[in-house]
Amino acid sequence: MTAPFSAPSLPEMLVPDEQACRATLERLQAQSEPRVVVVGNPNTGKTTLINAVAGTNLKVGNWSGVTVEKREAQMSVAGRKVHLLDLPGAYSLSPHTPEELVTRTALLDESPDVILNVLDAGNLERNLYLTLQLLDFEIPVAVTLNLVDEAQEKGLNVDAAALSRALGVPVRETVASRQQGTQTLLETSLQQATLGVRVRYPRLIEDAVGDLVGRMKALPTLPSHAHRYLALALLEGDPSVRGRLSATGHTALIDAADAHLAVLEAQGTDALIEIAEARYARAGDLARLSVPQAEARRTLTDRLDGLALHPLLGIPLFLGLVLLVFRLTFSVASPFVDLIGGPLQDTVSGWASALLAWFPLGRDLVVGAIIPGVGTVLSFLPTLLVLYLAMSFLEDSGYMARAAFLMDRTMRTLGLDGRAFIPLILGFGCNVPAVSATRTLEHRSDRIVVSMILPFMSCSARLPVYVIFAAALFPKAGSWVVWGMYVLGMAVAFTFAYFLRRTSYPAEGGGVLLELPPYRFPAWKVLWKHAWRRTASFAKRARTTVLATVAVVWLLMALPAVTGQKFATVPPQDSIFGKVSQAMSPIFAPLGFGDWRAAGALVPGFIAKEVVVGTLGQIYLGEQAATPAPLGLVAGVQQAVSATWEAVKTSLGAVPTVLALPHLGTDTATDQKSPLARALAGAFTPASGLSYLVFVLLYTPCIVTVGAIAQEHGRKVAWVTVAYQLSIAWVTAFLVYRLALGLGL
Repeated sequence: MTAPFSAPSLPEMLVPDEQACRATLERLQAQSEPRVVVVGNPNTGKTTLINAVAGTNLKVGNWSGVTVEKREAQMSVAGRKVHLLDLPGAYSLSPHTPEELVTRTALLDESPDVILNVLDAGNLERNLYLTLQLLDFEIPVAVTLNLVDEAQEKGLNVDAAALSRALGVPVRETVASRQQGTQTLLETSLQQATLGVRVRYPRLIEDAVGDLVGRMKALPTLPSHAHRYLALALLEGDPSVRGRLSATGHTALIDAADAHLAVLEAQGTDALIEIAEARYARAGDLARLSVPQAEARRTLTDRLDGLALHPLLGIPLFLGLVLLVFRLTFSVASPFVDLIGGPLQDTVSGWASALLAWFPLGRDLVVGAIIPGVGTVLSFLPTLLVLYLAMSFLEDSGYMARAAFLMDRTMRTLGLDGRAFIPLILGFGCNVPAVSATRTLEHRSDRIVVSMILPFMSCSARLPVYVIFAAALFPKAGSWVVWGMYVLGMAVAFTFAYFLRRTSYPAEGGGVLLELPPYRFPAWKVLWKHAWRRTASFAKRARTTVLATVAVVWLLMALPAVTGQKFATVPPQDSIFGKVSQAMSPIFAPLGFGDWRAAGALVPGFIAKEVVVGTLGQIYLGEQAATPAPLGLVAGVQQAVSATWEAVKTSLGAVPTVLALPHLGTDTATDQKSPLARALAGAFTPASGLSYLVFVLLYTPCIVTVGAIAQEHGRKVAWVTVAYQLSIAWVTAFLVYRLALGLGL
């Protein structure tokens, strides 16, 4: 172990004595369940490191703001249970953003036993400012130099031993994405982490810090491990620390700090500037000591950014990549969608019909509601899996940070900064975590505006509706239609943001700097974990929310609304569901889909958008699926295996055509379409189908998203969001329908 007290005793440094270091190590090693907090700048690979060390599946993204809350993993190290806490990326502990505040609060309140500070080896000087702040805590520190491979690509070779001697704490090199140096990292950190060498500030500041620390020792309610840090924060004028101490009744401490600041000011000393300059100067000295001068190299990131960030080509390239993602999704996944929604669903229906022949009512529920409803939703799992794989690749490679940079000018026109684009992109996966991600925005008005426009970003739950309508009505242009829905959602979101900025929520201040991490080729194992987790989450909703909803819809369709009809034998249009849907259908007649079945399917979509396609399957396929021919086990397996083999061959054969663009989307013959696609093709025209898709895109978000908005910003904002989305959806769908009719669709 590198003893911190052996570091050179420079005049500007405070070196802890040997006794303090030994006592710290003894306390740490005596802990039965130590708590380790992982702290670092954004994009240093903290979460990847935890996943490599603990084998967890925390979300990883190659942009700042992915971790907006602290998240915990547990593991066993040398027979001890260890708690790993992943804190949001922070450039400093002087909070200017919500994630920096979360990190600082956790360090103050969680009483961690060890700080594992993750540094980007290629950006050492910038990262070390945070390290020097961490050393002001009475908490053992261990440092990890991550992304060593990227630093070497830049021509930088960090001397970890020299950095360890200068900081007085253990320093290990890792490449977390490849699990290099991670095997014994945690065990070594628990054995060797200790107090490090601190920055010594000018004498007047050190005298003030000493006085404030002495006062704090008599206040047991203050965290003992943070006395020096809190004293420095008071002298820096940190408003959040002052507010925290004021709220807990420590106004005398604030008064003492103000008295010291008055003395410093009289001496011509600005404490904030002096403290910051001392840290920056020391960080620069450490970086020069640890990294010998090397000739800068033009990296792959530099070359790729010449195209990706081109002022004229950048945005078309981004839109083209998104379009390519949808083409890949359609070409590779469509055969499996048809497989699950057709032959496999027929096979399961035949088995269920044979098993439940003795129980007609149960057979009607399972075969006429659950299988067509839940089965139709599950049929889109291959589409979502391919989409999530592609989007995870773009996220983890670092390209999405470039997309935010490209959109910065557009976002500023709307009164937002480029970082607002990050929650919007996350909204393509699910609006709920995207609403939480707005916490990374500095100003409250920014967070509210972005949350209110987020539901216009087409989440993955809407994708099954697009896919089935595209297959039914636009077999030669399916990718174009889906791509158009995503682009339209963004256009409406930006337009409404512009409106909100100039009415209810004016801009509060300037923007922030965006960091562009280097391009990284994601590990396929990591990509698969991300995509599988998201797809499994969708499947879980299918077996819970969708299952419950289709059961309720079946019950409403089984209950007669007119006299003379019997339960479960009533024609759908005479059921309670049918009558309610017929009553509301005139509202949608001007939009081209006044049919009660189409209107009725929209109502359960308020619970979850994926329920729309499940309800469509239940309504349009329920009657014909109610009495399928019973199917034997062997015959069913043979039918399923044969259909699966055909789907695999079709999918593999479609891969080479992904980049060929004679048209987008495959030409699907009528007899190759899924049963639901054939039913929708007979019930909708291309014009009414487009109108229906636009309404699904823009109308009220799911109830979970509404709840997330209410939790973040209050019920008023949530219900206003619901009201204006319904209005905008109706008006936009009406305009699209009229335009489509004018074009002869």
